[in-house]
Amino acid sequence: MYRQGKKPVSEHVYADTSVWQCPQCVCWSRVEFITAEKPQCPSCHTSMSLKMKNIRIE
Repeated sequence: MYRQGKKPVSEHVYADTSVWQCPQCVCWSRVEFITAEKPQCPSCHTSMSLKMKNIRIE
């Protein structure tokens, strides 16, 4: 089933990726987009922690 030029859900590719994630809210960012050694959450200013997240890469 196709929806206006988008790939079918079965064709999406997911992978475990290292991310910086906020323990207080829903903010997270992939490691390669953060330059700070110990980043803080842009929303609540809490120290973020390094986690693994299964995200869609394609």
